[in-house]
Amino acid sequence: MAGKKKADQPKKKMMLIVNPKAGMKYKKTSVSEIAEYFADHQYETAIYFTSPEYDAPFLVREHAKDFDILACCGGDGTVNEIVSGMMSVNCKIPLGYIPSGSTNDLAASLGISPNAKKAAKTLLTGKPKPFDVGSFDDSYFVYIASFGAFTDVSYSTPREAKNLFGHAAYMMNAVKSMSRIRPYHIRVEADGKAYEGDYIFGSITNSTSVAGTFRFENDMVDFADGKYEVMLIKRPSSLSNAAAICMSMINRSYKHENIQLFHASEITVYSDEPMDWALDGEHKKGDTTVKIRNHYRAVNIIRK
Repeated sequence: MAGKKKADQPKKKMMLIVNPKAGMKYKKTSVSEIAEYFADHQYETAIYFTSPEYDAPFLVREHAKDFDILACCGGDGTVNEIVSGMMSVNCKIPLGYIPSGSTNDLAASLGISPNAKKAAKTLLTGKPKPFDVGSFDDSYFVYIASFGAFTDVSYSTPREAKNLFGHAAYMMNAVKSMSRIRPYHIRVEADGKAYEGDYIFGSITNSTSVAGTFRFENDMVDFADGKYEVMLIKRPSSLSNAAAICMSMINRSYKHENIQLFHASEITVYSDEPMDWALDGEHKKGDTTVKIRNHYRAVNIIRK
């Protein structure tokens, strides 16, 4: 009777959005295996592959309303696109994440395994938990908006160095990046306070892992408190000064006179010229004035 009762239960409908190019880790056969695993656990899964003609925001806007749960197989950039689509239509169904990108900072922060089968199990056994989403003018980001020295470190560090030195390779590349980058003179207004100076890096984050370069302690970050961790780094006076800044980031103390670290929910950045930003690892051109706002508990992401 117990078996018959389970068989009689209606299957939940899952929309699985797959970026076939993210990290090149999974082939379509692997995705089929994941869908089969979901089917064995009472989920009727429809697979949608992203393409230039049908990107993730379009797929969410057009089809998400017909499903009980959304699932993503891709990198942080794919999650960004899905969440952007969800925000545009006020979609509130739970979002699950099977990471297959090259960095996967968001998955690392949420404790989601990079192993596809383990991540799929978490998607089915975990719980939807609220997560703040950021708006960057008319765009959205899930876990980071950044400019300056570390913005492209995880992508520019040679793979051979990553394999040989691990995390230290990122930091060595970061020191070189800090020493050669041109600073921006900016003014930041955050929750009624102002910060102004020549900065080589700035980040607005809701994550413990950032671009494979540095981390925050878990007890420092609350994913659903309506606040961002804002970090601003002033221009170092020398290469040794840059190394000292990086060392404070390696040991996660962030106690250096060139580092300003604070919490805020609404941030406006004024610059003398347009700046290049990265939203969840993807390039974004910013204007001389950028408004960033925390959308409190805007989505629910499934995790342990």
